[in-house]
Amino acid sequence: MKKVMLALVATASLSMASDATINATMSLMKEGMNKINNGFMYNSKEDVKAGLAVVESANDIFKTVDVKAFTKSEKEQVARNINNNIEDHIKALRKAVEAGKYSEGITQYAKVMDDCISCHTIIRGW
Repeated sequence: MKKVMLALVATASLSMASDATINATMSLMKEGMNKINNGFMYNSKEDVKAGLAVVESANDIFKTVDVKAFTKSEKEQVARNINNNIEDHIKALRKAVEAGKYSEGITQYAKVMDDCISCHTIIRGW
């Protein structure tokens, strides 16, 4: 967890360097999503929660990124909406896991993944 926090601090300090911030933030998002996935696969509530913390932190960093630098300006709001959706779905996922409703948690995990793919469609032109 110290490694993740150190990476978050380093990433936050790079918030003006958009390319570096995007790459580091997406790497953290992937790490968090993998941790959540592994938590579900191996019945580890702790891993799910740890992954949620990483994704939340990375999503917060992404809010500081100038999306216009990566896409056409008319799609900036769409990317911001996706960022907000991720935040909402992460909160719902955490609530479901804390309540022991793992099937509902998986549904929320899938929604976060869908948000990721939607953003990649905009930013990467999938």
